[in-house]
Amino acid sequence: MEAAADVTWNGYSLAERDRRWNAVRANAAKAGLDCTFLPLCLDGRNFNLSPEQSRGARSDSRFLTQMECASIVIPTDGREPVVINRSGDGNAWIPNPRPAAGGSMRRSWSDAMARALQDLGMEHARIGVVGLGQGKVTHGRAQQGVVNYMEYAETKRRLPQATFVDATDVVGFARYVKSDEEIDCLRRGAQIAAEGGEEMARVARPGVPEATLYAKVMGRMLSLGSEYYPMALNAGPLDQKTYRHEDPQLGRVLGESWLLQNEIDAVVGQLVAQEKQPILLGPIPERYKPVIDLQRNVFYAGMTYMTPGREFGDFIDYVNHFGDRKGMRTSITLHGRGYGDDAPLLTSRETGATMRDVRVERGNVWVWKPSAQSADGSASFSWGGCVLVTDTGGVQLVQRTPDLLSIQ
Repeated sequence: MEAAADVTWNGYSLAERDRRWNAVRANAAKAGLDCTFLPLCLDGRNFNLSPEQSRGARSDSRFLTQMECASIVIPTDGREPVVINRSGDGNAWIPNPRPAAGGSMRRSWSDAMARALQDLGMEHARIGVVGLGQGKVTHGRAQQGVVNYMEYAETKRRLPQATFVDATDVVGFARYVKSDEEIDCLRRGAQIAAEGGEEMARVARPGVPEATLYAKVMGRMLSLGSEYYPMALNAGPLDQKTYRHEDPQLGRVLGESWLLQNEIDAVVGQLVAQEKQPILLGPIPERYKPVIDLQRNVFYAGMTYMTPGREFGDFIDYVNHFGDRKGMRTSITLHGRGYGDDAPLLTSRETGATMRDVRVERGNVWVWKPSAQSADGSASFSWGGCVLVTDTGGVQLVQRTPDLLSIQ
């Protein structure tokens, strides 16, 4: 695979920007909104959040502006949006944003956001606010939303005759279906993540410090052009309880019969791809083999089943009962891929009750990693990677075969 120095990416095109803004306008029109308003959002780094939650806090800003920290008002009638960022420095998408500076530092953002809404004539408008709560297809973990409440409340106070309503899904469903440019970035990210898994297989041996393993995998992905995104590792003796962590554990050394479970993420074009490749430092016990076979079967069957138009309730039930005929258990694990904290978020704990009526659409991309478990619960296995929904079902962004890799 080409190193980062051999790959040129000039950012998303202006046509991609317009596609996103027009999708938001169309969703806002259906919702009866005069504009869509993304206020200042929380800086997730200050709240001890998981990487996915932290990255998700300002994910709508990256999607709409290609800026890490920005507010935007998009009029539904087709007029140009107004964008505010901290310094007023622009980029290829937005050459001349408004700065949030001026006046009291404490109120600079609310002043600028209120003025943007007023300048667009929204004093009596129906304003859709993005990020107020957990969305169906974005902010899947953000039950309390991602908005900086103090700045938002002050902005609302300045427009007492306007009506402010939640519009998280207005942008969420624009993010839900990926464009060709986004799919190209996710494919490249999935390839880099898969290379990270191959590097882990090259390095992982009994006696190797866990920190060395971590550094080698991360170094390989960074050299191929990924942004930094911490790998999740869950390593320890097979059949013993282990714990998931996202930092290298100094002093821990890999041992015989250790199972290395991982979530290897790579970020290209600001989009987070993920591949998962469990590794066992020893022979695979016989009792695990039928579970691995079942997981492989449900992985491929699920890809065939995830056709456009199918409701998630149907898909969830199909996967969760797939193992019944084998006298074993299967369960769905599926996470949306994108700018951060993308739903659907479907696990054994998150049953998808609020999104059973959401439909699969062509252009969806998610990490698909269903689980299989023996009837007595003594053996379980999960494997997966990024899948793109096409007209005929899911296809892997990187062609890999579900299996537990044994290193002896």
